[in-house]
Amino acid sequence: DGARGGMSVDAILDVVESNKHLRKLVIGRNQIGSQHIERLCSAVRNHLLVKLDLFDSFEPGIGDEMLASLLTIDDLKLEKLGMSSNHITSVGSAVVADFLATNTRLKELDLSENNLTDSDAELIANALRSNTTLRVLGLFHNNTTDAGDEALHLVRYDGNSLNAVADSNHICSVKVGWTPLDYWNLHKDEQVNRGMKIYHLLSLRNKMMSNAKHFDDIDVKILPDMLGAVQKYQIDASVYTDKHYIRHDSRVNPLSIVY
Repeated sequence: DGARGGMSVDAILDVVESNKHLRKLVIGRNQIGSQHIERLCSAVRNHLLVKLDLFDSFEPGIGDEMLASLLTIDDLKLEKLGMSSNHITSVGSAVVADFLATNTRLKELDLSENNLTDSDAELIANALRSNTTLRVLGLFHNNTTDAGDEALHLVRYDGNSLNAVADSNHICSVKVGWTPLDYWNLHKDEQVNRGMKIYHLLSLRNKMMSNAKHFDDIDVKILPDMLGAVQKYQIDASVYTDKHYIRHDSRVNPLSIVY
C-alpha cells in the first residue's frame, strides 16, 4: 500500500523477482504505472502465479492496458484475478470476453467497482456460454442496469425450453452486489446446478399443467425414464435448496409432475 507509506511498486517487484516460490500476490491502493506492466506480467509468467489481486491501483486507461497484457499471456496459470476499482472500461471487457471464451484455468474474476456497461455485461455473458471453468464473477458497482443483469441471468438459466436450460452455464455464480445476482450455480457440483434448473422449469410448467404439450413428440416408451429423471432432479433441487436456504414453497414433491 504505497499510498499509505508502504512499499513502492518497484520495491515490491524487486522482492517478487527474488522470490522463486511466490504463488500469490496482492498489491492494493498503490500507484501502478505503465512502466510496471511488463515487470508484473513477467512475474506472472516466471513465478507461475495462481492468484493476483491489483485492486485500486491504476489510473484511467492503464487498468485496461494491464488487463489486456495479463490476459494475453500464453498459457496463463492464474486461477484468481482481482482488478476491482481500476477504471476498467469496454476496452478491457472485450479482452475479458475473448479470454473467457477459451480459457480453462481461471476460476475467479473480480471486476467490481469499474466502468463497465450493459453492453460489456452482454459481451461477457456471451463468453460464459462456452466457459466451463469460471466459478465466481464479481461485477458489482459498475454502470450496469437490469438489462445487463438479465443477460448474465439468461446465460445461466434460459427457461425457454428444457434444451435451453440444459445448455446454460452451470458453473459460474455472478455477484452484482454484496449478494449473488440470483441463486443459480451456487453449488460446487455443476450437475446439481443443472438438475435444479431443469426441475425448476418442470415445476413451473406443472403448476400450469403444461408439461404434456411440451412432450408431444416424445416416444411413450421413454416415459419411465423421464419419470425417473424427474425424481433425480427433485433430489438435486432438494440438496441445493437445503444448502442455500432457497424458498421451499417453489418446489413440488417427487414424481408429481403432471404429463
